Amino acid sequence: MAVLDGWSDKRKHVNAFKLSFCLGVVTSLKLSIDVNVEVDHRLEVERELRKSKWIEAGRQWVAWDVNDGTKTAIQSLVDAGDADALRQKLEKRLDFGTAGLRAAMGAGTVCMNDLVVIQTMQGLVAYLEESYGVEAVQRRGIVLGYDHRQFGTLNSKQFAAYSAAVAVSRGIKVYLYEGVVATPLVPFAVDRLGCVAGIMVTASHNPKADNGYKVYGSNGCQIIPPHDKRIAASILNHLAPWQLYDITNIRSQTADPTAELVAAYFDAMTPLVRYPQDNANPLYHVKVAYSAMHGVGHEFTRQSFSKFNLPPYYPVEAQMHPDHTFPTVAFPNPEEGQGALHLSFETAAK
Repeated sequence: MAVLDGWSDKRKHVNAFKLSFCLGVVTSLKLSIDVNVEVDHRLEVERELRKSKWIEAGRQWVAWDVNDGTKTAIQSLVDAGDADALRQKLEKRLDFGTAGLRAAMGAGTVCMNDLVVIQTMQGLVAYLEESYGVEAVQRRGIVLGYDHRQFGTLNSKQFAAYSAAVAVSRGIKVYLYEGVVATPLVPFAVDRLGCVAGIMVTASHNPKADNGYKVYGSNGCQIIPPHDKRIAASILNHLAPWQLYDITNIRSQTADPTAELVAAYFDAMTPLVRYPQDNANPLYHVKVAYSAMHGVGHEFTRQSFSKFNLPPYYPVEAQMHPDHTFPTVAFPNPEEGQGALHLSFETAAK
């Protein structure tokens, strides 16, 4: 009986151990489940906070935007509660550097659009006022030019108009070219008119959906460090529109330097002609094919040839006139070679 009692006691200890182990496992599982539930809850709260953050950022954009197209694009994402898409549109800003801005046209802070241009111009104007003094900036003024680029409800002319409106709101004299101009006309005007800055709205040889914002200093040259970083910081300090800008009658509030400055630009070329007689001599003439690649260069290049007494070039007629759709070339950069210049080669071969 003693042996049996011993086995009975051992069995009791084993059963007690099993029960204790099982209770421990159950407790651990419960704790694990509780922890997982808590983690899931915390992650859900964080997701909701992030979503709320970008929804609110979208609403802020819509409240500030002046363009129906880009405003509608962001509003549709807000209505859909698409926080990820809003984050992609609004999390980062275009970097303002020595070349200004350049990016695809579209909605959000990562693209070129009316609101980004307004914010950029406000930051630039504030920096100029700080650097030169309000009175000097008002008196000396700013010159603005633009090309023919357009994408949806966004275009270069509109970007220039909103830039002018920002400057006018601060009492600054604005010289706004009438119609599209070649980029050199802006820094030339800055130098000739004694302006504190110049802005050219163009993306040069970029694809058709892109646009850009080139800034020139009072010396007529592209800005250099540290001015670019200081302007970038000023932009961030002036994101909220100073007022509701109306560009309907902006022409009546600005000066048009086109006739005077274009003539002066080509007149300034005359002293640079080293061999006017040789240039006019048919014995030295070579045939030149030229393509504007659907940009604004044809008329200005034609006049340049004339000023140098050079014979007219042979234009690539299919690419001669400004066309924002760039129908014959996807990437209008002559550095691309054959892919961009095949029509030029064909014209030269005729």
